Amino acid sequence: MTTSSPRLRPAPATRRATPADAHAIAEISVAGWRAAYRGLMPDAYLDSISVFTREIAWQARLEGDGADLEPAWVAIVDGEVAGYVSSGPPRDDDIPHSAAEIYAIYVHPAKWRSGAGRALLDVATAEWRARGTDALVLWVLEGNARARAFYEAMGWAADDTRKEFDMGGFATVEVRYRAALR
Repeated sequence: MTTSSPRLRPAPATRRATPADAHAIAEISVAGWRAAYRGLMPDAYLDSISVFTREIAWQARLEGDGADLEPAWVAIVDGEVAGYVSSGPPRDDDIPHSAAEIYAIYVHPAKWRSGAGRALLDVATAEWRARGTDALVLWVLEGNARARAFYEAMGWAADDTRKEFDMGGFATVEVRYRAALR
């Protein structure tokens, strides 16, 4: 009698995002918003988000001169771009310049629990640590329990900073998380 162990899926690969990834990133962004924020934002707003508009913005960002200052990476699962993370200097006045910010991290809902989110957060953390950054911050919707649990499992902690974010016709509350790198 032999026993078999479950097949373990290899960790997703990550690489720097390129302009060729703009369409995939836009699709992931829209699908991620619609899945993660349903019930937290009006359905009409979520349904109106445009892949085309986001693709144009990502194309410009990834082709721009600031791509190294605000790096982005993609995760590859089953041969496809499954998620992305973008980062850069902190945007909050109370965060020291020795820190950096995760601006966005999304995994396509069909690839949730694939390890892509962990791989993306790990690669961004490693990059900013190598640049001598002391800490990372990010903002998350207060009601996004799934994301908050993910960040907390990865060692991040809410720092008791909240802000109301005006979405043009409705508002939502975000909370800030931090992770020390040193």
